[in-house]
Amino acid sequence: MWSKYTSKYTQLAVNTIRMLGVDAISRAQSGHPGIVLGAAPIMYALFRNHLVYNPENPGFFNRDHFVLSAGHGSALLYATMLLAGYEDITIEDLMNFRQLGSKTAGHPENILLKGVEVSTGPLGQGVAMAVGLAIAEKKLANEFNKSIKVIDHYTYCLFGDGCLEEGIFYEAINVAGNLGLNKLIMLYDSNRVQLDGRVSDSTRIKVRKLFKSARWNYIKVRNANNVAAISRAIELAKHSLKPTVIECQSTIGYGSRHADSNKCHGAPFTEEEVKEIRKNLKYNIPPFVIHENAKKDFELFKKRGKLAQQKFNRSINVLEAKNLALYQQLLSLTRNEFNFSLDWYANYQQKQKEATRNIFGEALQLYLENNPTFLTMIADLSSSTKIKHKKSLGITKNYFEPQNINIGVREFAMEAIGNGICAHGGCRAIGSTFLSFSDYCKPATRLGAISHLPMCTVYSHDSITVGEDGPTHQPIEQLQMLRSIPNHYLFRPANFNECLGVLYMINKIKDRPISVATSRAAFNQAHGSFTNTANGGYVIKEYENPVINIIATGSEVALAIAVAERLSKKNIKSVVISMPCLELFYEQSKSYKESILGNRPTVSIEYGSTTCWHKIADLTIGIDTFGMSGKPTAVVDHFKLNETSISDKIIKWYLNLKKTTKTKRR
Repeated sequence: MWSKYTSKYTQLAVNTIRMLGVDAISRAQSGHPGIVLGAAPIMYALFRNHLVYNPENPGFFNRDHFVLSAGHGSALLYATMLLAGYEDITIEDLMNFRQLGSKTAGHPENILLKGVEVSTGPLGQGVAMAVGLAIAEKKLANEFNKSIKVIDHYTYCLFGDGCLEEGIFYEAINVAGNLGLNKLIMLYDSNRVQLDGRVSDSTRIKVRKLFKSARWNYIKVRNANNVAAISRAIELAKHSLKPTVIECQSTIGYGSRHADSNKCHGAPFTEEEVKEIRKNLKYNIPPFVIHENAKKDFELFKKRGKLAQQKFNRSINVLEAKNLALYQQLLSLTRNEFNFSLDWYANYQQKQKEATRNIFGEALQLYLENNPTFLTMIADLSSSTKIKHKKSLGITKNYFEPQNINIGVREFAMEAIGNGICAHGGCRAIGSTFLSFSDYCKPATRLGAISHLPMCTVYSHDSITVGEDGPTHQPIEQLQMLRSIPNHYLFRPANFNECLGVLYMINKIKDRPISVATSRAAFNQAHGSFTNTANGGYVIKEYENPVINIIATGSEVALAIAVAERLSKKNIKSVVISMPCLELFYEQSKSYKESILGNRPTVSIEYGSTTCWHKIADLTIGIDTFGMSGKPTAVVDHFKLNETSISDKIIKWYLNLKKTTKTKRR
């Protein structure tokens, strides 16, 4: 008996998804077939009956978003997309599963295949990014659904037992529940098996109680092969005032001899086993052949996407007629274009001595006021980091007008949720915490860099001048850790103009994350250069007939200028170079870098690890041990990083260098 959720071709389509995925894995001799066989009905129920997506226009702004948090099930996603008619994937792509240069990578990558909303693989992060996507939808709906409903779509996420065990999972679902993200629907592939054995070997959590306590709606489907039951559950979820999780009890490796066993989790089947699966599923179609009736079953999916596109276009036209300014704003945001103007800062009075956390925080206020969909993510430290919209309250489930999101002490989730917000489009996110806690954020920053997502994070308390907080809060290796991430920029501004330059780069850059390190300690402010911040490094002070370079970042730029002045009295003239972004400087032309560095010996000064400076500096001055608790000045003096000690060290080094050079000439 067919329902509105099933047809006479349903089982054929479900088994087609199963076998396309299994055949791709078998051909590659690499992948995870268990989830493909077990969760195929879940994917069918979602894509065929509910998901709103126009394959002919992947960038359709008001589309539903789907996240495969269980990224190891990529073959399941690719098979579903192929059957559903996504235009960017072909049967040849599926046959090249996990091969070098293929769109169908081992884990889904958004930059390779249109229709993959976010890159996933590290378990749990997909859940957090789905939360971010749902936040963006709700924020945009609040901004633009004034007289007509323009923004109206759902975020779906498929996760498994492994995601459920990750700490970020708990962080993310608590944020979602607190914000009442009712248009977030998560499907739990509950098969009770993981790579090393039964889930019960390590976890005995009561899933229903977990989600209920986090203010979620919980629905259970006892048999994941029941497509109609899953579809009805999704329909119910759409009417909930809370985010919803649907637990679908599935059988990993369904139809194989290893069903309900970890043996089919992460290893391809043999040729004999694949034949056996085909027989058990009564599926006689050869590998990589799609029956026309299976394709036909997804015509509903295509039609639904086209109709939604048409409806959105009509809504946009009505918005243009009713509110031209709002229409133009939305149009800009669909292209991820945000506002930046130097005119906003014309009346700013630079103090002689100031901490960059305060300077950047003040500059950010005006930027936020002119960009209402730019959201700050507060990890319980905004009073310290100064990253908060001062004229705005915190977002609540019933009030999405503000721009501040109270994440709580959840740095990992903050970063990953921010990635999701940025992935959606139309919204941006800026998070903040202490630099020493960037270790918590790093996995999400890395995934954001892989995904080309412009998440920004401001890290205050950027050096040993944190003082009394001691070595746990005094960052040493973190600056170098952040600099080591490919497709990512770390900025450490030294003054007001550099802070403005960083804000400009945040506004401009759309294809990578940005981290910003700011100081708690106040220091003397040099004038600096707004324009040259985009070059990564520039000359901030130069003496006549210089013989050495002194490179510094952030608060140490003022220190470097003071050291240079002391050295000049000893007839050692220098060029002081501010280096707000080392990675950007390396990207500049050879001629520009030579114009800055010349052929002079170079000294680097930074209150942190010296690791990265050996590439550019002949003498590196920093700290390669953990810090100590004490008054900031006492800590600096202890590590001989004050003006006098550094000057003495450079003098000794330069005189020895000069002596060595003369000896070589002889």
